Amino acid sequence: MFRKILLPVDLTARHQQAIEAATDLARQSGGEVTLLHVIEVIPGLAFEEEKPFYQRLEKKALKHLEDLGGRFEKAGVRWRLAILFGARAPEVVRYATETQADLIVLTSPRFDPERPAAGWGSLSHKVGLLAACPVLLVK
Repeated sequence: MFRKILLPVDLTARHQQAIEAATDLARQSGGEVTLLHVIEVIPGLAFEEEKPFYQRLEKKALKHLEDLGGRFEKAGVRWRLAILFGARAPEVVRYATETQADLIVLTSPRFDPERPAAGWGSLSHKVGLLAACPVLLVK
């Protein structure tokens, strides 16, 4: 059912459960996972002015995504990577639409009953509201 799975990640190690979910879904469908990292661009500053800075971030992201991709290889799941520049939520939604993703799998913050609105500003909340395709939030 889900053959084109998009898995947006940051550079932390907190995505293990989302990786496992994407791996299982891709394996069941014979699908492919795209690891996506969006590098936030500093508002009001021309990209070209800080090009070396963004190149360092891109190099670090590439290494991280390649390391994560090794998990898919070991599981026999096809994967690819993509690195974009811009605002995270709009870029994830745009990329999902452009690539005709069937599903977006995202790590989501756990619900905190003491602060019920805490996750409303999260990437997972924004993408869940804006995406045209199904979104699986993994906690």
